[in-house]
Amino acid sequence: MMITSIPNDKTRRVLALPKDFSGYTVDSFRTEFEQLAVCEQDFIVLDFSETEFIDSSGIGAMVFLYKRIEQKGQQLALLKVNGQPHKLMNLLRVDKTIPFIDKLDA
Repeated sequence: MMITSIPNDKTRRVLALPKDFSGYTVDSFRTEFEQLAVCEQDFIVLDFSETEFIDSSGIGAMVFLYKRIEQKGQQLALLKVNGQPHKLMNLLRVDKTIPFIDKLDA
């Protein structure tokens, strides 16, 4: 699913992910993901602008976050997914469930 941007009439929270979002790195983001899961914003955006690698740990953490916030009526989007993360998420059909976006509206 590809949308071009998150509407600016909703509140949003953006979290930039690291260059390598796998294994140990995912564990270091546990607190941030927990905060996102309980925040009040309508849209949660994971920023993949700098991310060059993701593995099953990163995908799992992202899907777990998605399930938690979706139950509360919030939405998750993935910003600027490219390269290996894009290939893996397409292969796993993540893009069919969680929208990929190109930019954030001001």
